[in-house]
Amino acid sequence: MMEHTIQIITDISADDYSDSIDVSYPCGYSFDGQIHRLKYNDEQAGFTVVKILPDGGIEIRRRNSFTIFYRKGIPHSVSYESDCGTIPMTFTLLEAQHSLSENGGSLAFTARVTIDGEPQINKTLMRLTPNERNDKTQ
Repeated sequence: MMEHTIQIITDISADDYSDSIDVSYPCGYSFDGQIHRLKYNDEQAGFTVVKILPDGGIEIRRRNSFTIFYRKGIPHSVSYESDCGTIPMTFTLLEAQHSLSENGGSLAFTARVTIDGEPQINKTLMRLTPNERNDKTQ
């Protein structure tokens, strides 16, 4: 598995709230002919595996948290156990596209996310850059 750097930018918008999160991590990338995999260690969620599935769905499995299954138009609900109690969350993929390969690329997706009854739209862009390209540009 070739080592890369992944930059994850998430723009969150709701009726009374907006935020942008921009983080970068060392990342492994692989493709087995059907499934693209991104593996990185998220500061909050721990070891994370993102899979882009042959049907266009996205699976995000987080070791210290929960697994999200994004399917276009199909809601996926989870319960997040926080210090303040259980928080219900629902994720629905609105659109997704990717251009991932060993040479880098990106995964971009938009999802409707409902957290404890409050809806928001999350737009996520994951940019994958091979580490040797990082070395040449610095």
